[in-house]
Amino acid sequence: MFSLTNADAFRRWAAGVSLVLAPLCLLLGMIVDPLEPGIDDPLGYADNPVATGISATLLHYAWVLWVPGVIGMVHLVRRRGVVLANVAGAVTVLGLINFSSLMISDFFDIAAYRMFTVEEAHKLMNDAAQPAMIIAWQVPGMIGSFLGLVLVAVAYAWGGRAGWWFPAAVPAGIVIWLVGAANWNLWLGYSGPAILIAAFGAVGVAMIRMSDEEWNPGRRQAAVPAV
Repeated sequence: MFSLTNADAFRRWAAGVSLVLAPLCLLLGMIVDPLEPGIDDPLGYADNPVATGISATLLHYAWVLWVPGVIGMVHLVRRRGVVLANVAGAVTVLGLINFSSLMISDFFDIAAYRMFTVEEAHKLMNDAAQPAMIIAWQVPGMIGSFLGLVLVAVAYAWGGRAGWWFPAAVPAGIVIWLVGAANWNLWLGYSGPAILIAAFGAVGVAMIRMSDEEWNPGRRQAAVPAV
């Protein structure tokens, strides 16, 4: 049962709920995106600032919400796969934090394309893509988030916490989503996040439903009086 005074219950619920909400925010962010399929026109953001802001915010919180979920998954891997879980978990958390910050570029798109000509705004946004931003923010954010989530899923299954359907579904959902987003294919763009909702949602719900003792085996040991 959820409780603010029970550390194990609160952290278990926080991690589990985050695993449900993160891919849901990803799907909703894709649905709200104002750009029309097949038309890569940044003016679509400038002409629809409200929808763009909502979409960017949902996508931002998708990556942010995955952080407590990943930490919860790593916490549950105790023996088999523990090294992979620890390393992949650290990489994933850093990647998710980096990637979430990149969503702010949509707000600059809105301002730039409303204040300047299309050519001036395009040059401004291209010039803003400095090497440091690409190397230190974008690349670690994308690799850490996508590859990291897959490796954490592998460690979670390896540790016996989920079937191997889980690490199979995670890369499938990510790849389908990326292909759909890159090709402006709505069916794929929505199907990928839907797969992630099913996969991470199942793990999140199982996490919410587990007992405090299963979440923290130390509780059981502490409850046994010393002889």
